[in-house]
Amino acid sequence: MRRGLVAGGDPRELATFSNIPHFFLKAGLENGLLHAPVVLRPEQLRMRRFIWNALRPLTLDRPGGWTYSRRYGRAIWARREIAGDVEEYISHFQLLPPRNAVPEPVTYYIDATLRQWFEDYGYRSRIGRRVGVDALAREREAYLGSRYVICMSDWCADDVISSYGVPSEHVRTILPAANLDEDSLPPADEWNGELSPLRLGLVGIDWERKGGPVLLDAAVILERMGYDVEVVVLGPDPSSVPAHPSLRALGYVHKGREFRRFVEILRSFHFGCLLSRVEASGFSTLEFLRLGVPIITTAVGGIVDPKGAGLRFPVEADGEQIAETLAEVLQEPDRYATMRRNAAQDGLHYSWARTANEMLSLLDGASPVT
Repeated sequence: MRRGLVAGGDPRELATFSNIPHFFLKAGLENGLLHAPVVLRPEQLRMRRFIWNALRPLTLDRPGGWTYSRRYGRAIWARREIAGDVEEYISHFQLLPPRNAVPEPVTYYIDATLRQWFEDYGYRSRIGRRVGVDALAREREAYLGSRYVICMSDWCADDVISSYGVPSEHVRTILPAANLDEDSLPPADEWNGELSPLRLGLVGIDWERKGGPVLLDAAVILERMGYDVEVVVLGPDPSSVPAHPSLRALGYVHKGREFRRFVEILRSFHFGCLLSRVEASGFSTLEFLRLGVPIITTAVGGIVDPKGAGLRFPVEADGEQIAETLAEVLQEPDRYATMRRNAAQDGLHYSWARTANEMLSLLDGASPVT
């Protein structure tokens, strides 16, 4: 079946939707799940967005939420670019294609519902009230009229069923994968057995939400215990994170132009960390595992459970609790070595080829391609 992939922009570009469509599209084209990207160019609507926001007070609603408005949906879809005809759409965006705009069936592949974005992430305050209410209503209609709503985590799937009333038989969970160019992965060196200095890595723009302060607290406590610790951060502007002797902020490392450097930095970590208070999927943890790096996570949202490939803490865990557990691991190097072996084995699961094969099996009833 000829399927088109819809995202919030150009699925071919790394900058679209945190790299997800780029890697999913590549795997889908290779195994026959996808036929072509549906290219959207929101930058062409910048003036409309400015005018729309400027006029919101006249509707007695606050500015914000253009991307979730009916007007945006109609305008962006009218400008879509796609090579050839398609028989079905797979969409990463909850409101596209616009309801009743296409006769072809639509399957959604999402990391979170809009309700989760608005409420759990707290984005509702950034959009107009009426726009938000209308967007949630249209999202529900879209799901009920779709072929499947495929979610990247059970956290998302449970919300589709409980908050939107979508029958469970139309909802599935298919795990996503590490956003890494598999064909360009440099060979990995064996761990040299050293745990000092302990390198704790965090990847993500939002230092606060990703748990940076808690991680730094844990590092400081470990140093008071006599351990040598370094927290390495990729993503945020170095000026936006605390200046601390135990913290090394490397800024933004482009995954396309600096891929080898990106991989080498992640592989240098003893633990890849994501201590979020809210998180849809936590793609950095999948990248850590794919590179054989154990992970430290909170049990929240759609973050993968590391099981034997790392440590998992309750969302309310503080730096002291994390530091004490890490100190126990540092006293048992064999325990860490086991985590590292498990991470290397578990990481093999997080490839986009596996994701595309599972989806092809669901949608076409075909046996997964090996």
